[in-house]
Amino acid sequence: MNEPLFCRILKYALYAGFVFGVLCALTLPFMMDTYESTILRNTTFSPAYKAFVVPFLMVVSVPCLWIVMEMIFMMRSIPAGPFVMRNVAALYRIGIIFFLLSAAFIVKSLLFLTFLTLFCTVIFIGCGLFSFTLAALIRQSIVLREENDLTI
Repeated sequence: MNEPLFCRILKYALYAGFVFGVLCALTLPFMMDTYESTILRNTTFSPAYKAFVVPFLMVVSVPCLWIVMEMIFMMRSIPAGPFVMRNVAALYRIGIIFFLLSAAFIVKSLLFLTFLTLFCTVIFIGCGLFSFTLAALIRQSIVLREENDLTI
């Protein structure tokens, strides 16, 4: 069965996002210095802030890349049928990762409070709840499909 054009575009966008995320994670210490010298110009980060934020962002980039990989694996299942238990498990894993990310950002906000940190925390909690809801919906659709297949 041919894969729909939108799915192919989305899959390639996820691949590009994964590569871009890896490059950003690897070059993060250099990007912070460049950001500080070119964009902020008159403002500098304190050494304590830099010493915490650069490793923090490098650590939280790993679960973010994991989420992108889970989405790539889910996109691969669309031509054969997306309502499979592997996608339900992937959505549960993604939800757990989002809640772990929100916990990490709560810890960061206790140390260095910024509006963007609080915003990311709320977004991650919302994404985790959405992921769990979507996993439950897909699980229920699988159960209904199996019951329907048994009655025919």
